[in-house]
Amino acid sequence: MDGLEHAMEGPRGRAGCRSDMQQFLREFLGPIYSPILIPAIRIGWILIAAYVILKVIDSGLTRLQLLIPSSDVLGVARVEQRTETLRHVIRSVSRGILVLLVLLTISSELGFSIGPVLASAGIVGLAVGFGAQSLVKDVISGFFILFEDQFGVGDAVKIGDFAGVVERMTLRATVLRNLEGQVYVVPNGNIQHVVVMTKGWARAVLDVTVAQNEELGRVFDVLQKTAARLAHDWPDRVLEHPAVLGIEKLDDSGVTIRSIVKTPPFKKDDVVREWRRLVKEEFDRAGIQLAQRSAVEVRIVETSSPTETVTPKTRVIPK
Repeated sequence: MDGLEHAMEGPRGRAGCRSDMQQFLREFLGPIYSPILIPAIRIGWILIAAYVILKVIDSGLTRLQLLIPSSDVLGVARVEQRTETLRHVIRSVSRGILVLLVLLTISSELGFSIGPVLASAGIVGLAVGFGAQSLVKDVISGFFILFEDQFGVGDAVKIGDFAGVVERMTLRATVLRNLEGQVYVVPNGNIQHVVVMTKGWARAVLDVTVAQNEELGRVFDVLQKTAARLAHDWPDRVLEHPAVLGIEKLDDSGVTIRSIVKTPPFKKDDVVREWRRLVKEEFDRAGIQLAQRSAVEVRIVETSSPTETVTPKTRVIPK
């Protein structure tokens, strides 16, 4: 019996402590306890819960890349871009939902009836839809761009006359920044055609023009040796062994030979620069001459009178 009485006294004691705390707060805060403090506490809990949910979603998106093997370079890069894109969209949408919930909660806690507001929300939304059709079009287009993963944050794209790296995406607009630092804001509803230059992989193309009198067999051997050296030096940036395709162009300026290699996104320019350097070193070592620009000599005769001595002037014009 004594144990049962002690077990019953525990919950009663805790309930009594809570009652005493509430009574103390009422007496200490006086008239502001009920109308101000309680709604403020509820609003605070809503803000904290929304912040925690946002952090959990953000952390979950970050951990998506753990599902991709580290050896899959393209998969990891694409998941990172996709995660960053979803982060931006979720943050913007969550802020909007959070602001709406806070406004409704404050209105309800202050004694305003939100029933008529919710009832008229449909009518207001219909009116806004007719008045802001372009905004609705932007949001719908942005949703399908994200849903279909057409492109994401970090991709290099060309949208109409604008080209650059996608810096930020929302449901309404896409923000691009070009190499010079200029920022373009493109509404998603205006996007008709998109050229994505970093979707999965890229291809580096190298054209080398040699003189007409060079032996092509020796040139091809040097290019093959350079390609093998590039693949050996940069195994993380060369996805496939470089290929020397052959003669791309033949004219009086020289013989142009084209080579290609498959690279990860955003590594194409680095690979091409290094490839040019290696080709220059190997050509100098083998004594192979690159094609020189030919020039045309034009003789210009200037005279001011028929009896004046004619002095020809020579000007060299690149061909």
